[in-house]
Amino acid sequence: MSTENQLSPKQSLDVITSMIQQAKGNTQKNSFYFLLWGCTIAVANLGVYIMLKFTQVENPYNMFLITLVSAAVSIVYGIRQNKKSTVSTHLDEIYKWVWMSFGATCFIFWIFGGKVGWQINPIITTLCAIPTFISGVLLKFKPLMFGGIVFWVSGAVIFLVDIETQFLLTSIAVIVCYIIPGYMLKRSE
Repeated sequence: MSTENQLSPKQSLDVITSMIQQAKGNTQKNSFYFLLWGCTIAVANLGVYIMLKFTQVENPYNMFLITLVSAAVSIVYGIRQNKKSTVSTHLDEIYKWVWMSFGATCFIFWIFGGKVGWQINPIITTLCAIPTFISGVLLKFKPLMFGGIVFWVSGAVIFLVDIETQFLLTSIAVIVCYIIPGYMLKRSE
């Protein structure tokens, strides 16, 4: 390597610092997903609860069709963010694949939920703890770690209540574990 292409120690440090800040920014931009999916899942669960409790709607579980819109929005947003991102770290990849795996698992439960009388909320709520807690660890963001713990506890409690109440409690858990930390994460960007 010629001497004219070598960076000074200060320049090297500036490049490293810039890359670290960019990687941190990539991860913190994920507040969008917590807010989008938190609102979507909270509304869907609350909608099902209201329909089960106060109406005679034949299939209130169709409220979860709104997740298809959120999935499309997530895909478009993710593609645009990837085009803007100049740095991608191993943590970014781990983060992405943890959530994609979780999404695939939820999709399977959603497709076959009728086979178990739609008694999937305690399972999905418990499973939400894993990517939420891991996200908190990767981001070094305690509200998400706390959210993961709350999802574990909520999942256990939701197993113990009737199906109508399961939807109400899941909605509350999502507000506490996704929406509130999502806003906190957004403020820290």
